[in-house]
Amino acid sequence: MNPRNPLSLRTVAIGVVGTVVCVYWNIYGEVVSQTDLTSTSLMMPPICILLLMIISNATLAKAFPKARLTQPEMLIAYAMMTVGVVVTGMGNTQFLFTTLGAVPHYADSSNGWQRFMPFIPSYLLPQPDPTKVFDGFYKGQSSVPWRAWAVPLVVWGIFFMVLVFAMFCINVLVRKQWADQERLSFPIVFLPMQMTAPGSPFFKNRLMWIGFAVAFALESINSLNFLFPTVPHLQLRAYDLGPSFVLPPWNAVGYFPTTFYPLTIGLGFLLPLDLSFSLWFFYILTKVESVFGAATGITAGGSMTQDFPFLGHQAAGAWIAIVGMTLWIGRKHYVQVVRRALGFFSKVDDSDEPLSYRTALLGLVLSLAAILVFWIHIGMSPLIAVVFLGVYMAIATAISRMRAEAGPAWIMGPGFDARDVALSVAGPMGQTWSNLTPLALFGWFNAEQRCMPSPTHIESFKIVEQSKAKQRTVAYLLLLAILTGIVAGFYFNLKVYYTFGAGSAKVEPWRTYMGRNPFDRAIGSLSDPTKTNIFQLSGLLVGAGVTVALSLIRLRFVGFPFHPVGYALANTGTMYWLWCPFLVAWVIKSLITRYGGVKAYHQAIPFFLGLVLGDYVVSSLWSLAGSALGIQMYRCFPC
Repeated sequence: MNPRNPLSLRTVAIGVVGTVVCVYWNIYGEVVSQTDLTSTSLMMPPICILLLMIISNATLAKAFPKARLTQPEMLIAYAMMTVGVVVTGMGNTQFLFTTLGAVPHYADSSNGWQRFMPFIPSYLLPQPDPTKVFDGFYKGQSSVPWRAWAVPLVVWGIFFMVLVFAMFCINVLVRKQWADQERLSFPIVFLPMQMTAPGSPFFKNRLMWIGFAVAFALESINSLNFLFPTVPHLQLRAYDLGPSFVLPPWNAVGYFPTTFYPLTIGLGFLLPLDLSFSLWFFYILTKVESVFGAATGITAGGSMTQDFPFLGHQAAGAWIAIVGMTLWIGRKHYVQVVRRALGFFSKVDDSDEPLSYRTALLGLVLSLAAILVFWIHIGMSPLIAVVFLGVYMAIATAISRMRAEAGPAWIMGPGFDARDVALSVAGPMGQTWSNLTPLALFGWFNAEQRCMPSPTHIESFKIVEQSKAKQRTVAYLLLLAILTGIVAGFYFNLKVYYTFGAGSAKVEPWRTYMGRNPFDRAIGSLSDPTKTNIFQLSGLLVGAGVTVALSLIRLRFVGFPFHPVGYALANTGTMYWLWCPFLVAWVIKSLITRYGGVKAYHQAIPFFLGLVLGDYVVSSLWSLAGSALGIQMYRCFPC
């Protein structure tokens, strides 16, 4: 009997409908119920819908055996949902609309924001009166004025699709090198692969259910405590150790939280020991650097050195170097990719790549060129536009690489972001209204990196590879899902905000704040222009240098314990809440492999995957309960 074609019509239907359901659940759950659903690398809505597919399969097994979904069908639908829902998370459509409304709604004589308006093209805001249109957006209990929004929705939709397509093309160009040549582990795809394995061995494993029960019980207790304070509370989320260090220079450690997220311990157990060790070790090292700066008086030496050890700058340098080393390590392959794209003889075959290399390279060049022309047209200087876009795309690629290698529960970008790099390069002469206004207006996708679309593309390619389906055909389905996610995200964001009010107490306030923040930063830059700081630049160089050195040493010495990804992530907000779970996972895995060997490690994997799945399922159930009741619920993570 021939296996069913995984690219069936029902696969497409499940993927598209599932994407719309995920988007609605995500926006309503995060904005109204105030639970984080897509800020983690494994996103809750797709995982839970995948679990529903598996349960439906088991239900239909005897009565309608032909109606059962195959593993490839479920995986392709899951991949479509991940790439579709991520574009509606934090830093994407959820920030877009609060950013667009910030100037029309909050501008007054006291903050001077009226001066932004002449530099914002009319087609980027709802017309004819943006202030009036956004009045209902912030107050709520209003219907969406779709006619006023028609033009800006089309313009912003095209822009966002082009931006995400550029990332898609980059991932096509690096896929074979990362997956086939370097054989990166892609930890984030491991759970859905195990969940859908034929014969359901994952769900028949007793250890998995024990891990599931542990996570389910722990998070349920805290969720009940949130609603009923008499229920005991378990400190799984952040507990700050910083106040324990009261005397100088030790008090320079600053914010020093410990957490015990079950999902992060579970994911950390899957990592190589050198990587999990590096993730927590380098974070502790950042605290040592801070104490050293206070002890030696460096941080008290004036405004030029008060930010020592310049962690944001170290991170920016490290992330850019991660991309540079990625290109260097795969340079022979990428030369062949370019040769194939240009029509010359090449040793690489792109017949089963998501897109042909020629299409991917041309798509990347045209997408980036279109964005640059657009930005320059609305007033951004060419230098700032090129640096801003270049650094942002480098960060996107670095996140994809880090997820493919380390698979942390979430990734936050460098504190010194693409906007900061662009303004530092341009200097005071670039800090004008015509530059800072578009930088603020387009700051929504640069402000938060946990929902970066790029890594979901490369992970979906890995999933499709395992499903044995044709990459080229599935790529078009993934692009369809991305477009579906953008359209649905626009629709549900506007519906939710016009119903509940972005300025009311009925919605999560941080998204509204993040819409205003880029303009506050712009005013700050205008009143105190960024000047070149040689010490901050040295932080960039140190970050890049350490990353390059670690990468080169690892190429020469097998078993070298320090991983550049650990260093790059340790200097960001990512490790605030993840260093402790990675430490726990590292200790447990070290003990198991030392005393039980590789066999014991493989036997223990289901337990730790159970921790991950249990954490997601219980968090999803409480989120759904909050959405149904219209109340705020306990946030199991990230903080």
